[in-house]
Amino acid sequence: MSIKKKRVVKILFTIVVLVILLLLCWILSGGKSFAKYKSETTAAHLAEIAKPVFVVDGAENIQINGMEDTVYDFQIKNYDETSVNSVNLKYDIEIVNYSEADLEFELSKNGKMVNLTENKTTLNPLKAEDKQMDSYQLKIKYHNNPAVTSDIQGNVQIKTQAIQDEK
Repeated sequence: MSIKKKRVVKILFTIVVLVILLLLCWILSGGKSFAKYKSETTAAHLAEIAKPVFVVDGAENIQINGMEDTVYDFQIKNYDETSVNSVNLKYDIEIVNYSEADLEFELSKNGKMVNLTENKTTLNPLKAEDKQMDSYQLKIKYHNNPAVTSDIQGNVQIKTQAIQDEK
C-alpha cells in the first residue's frame, strides 16, 4: 500500500473509532439528549385589592348592675348598605374583662351556645358574595351577691378579629 492510502485508512479508522466511542458514551448516559432552551412570555393583568366588609352591630355601652344577669345582643355581618364582602373571612370573638368583678360569660350564636376557651371563640366562617348575619347574645353573670358596686367599676369589651380565609 502506498503511503497516501495508509494515511487515508488511518484517518478513516480514527474517525470510525471516535464515532463508536461517542455512540457508546451516548448509550451509557441513558440515551438522553441534553438541550437548553429559553421561552419568554409577556402578559399584563390588572389586580384589585379585595375590599372586606366586616360589620359588628350592637349598642355602644351597656350597664352591668350586678343585681341580675346582663344581656348584650350584637350581630356580625358581611355586608353593609353599599356592598357585600368579596372575600371569604374567618373571625373570632374575645371577651375581655377589665373590671375587678368575678364575671362569667355565656355566649350564644343564632340561639345555640358557643364554647369559650379563655373567653375566646374558635374561628367562624363568613362567606363572600352572599349576605350573612350571625346574631350573638352575651349573658354576663355577676357572682358576688349582694352586688359590691366597687367591683363592677371598669369595663368588659368584646373584641372581634377577622382574617382572610384561604381559598
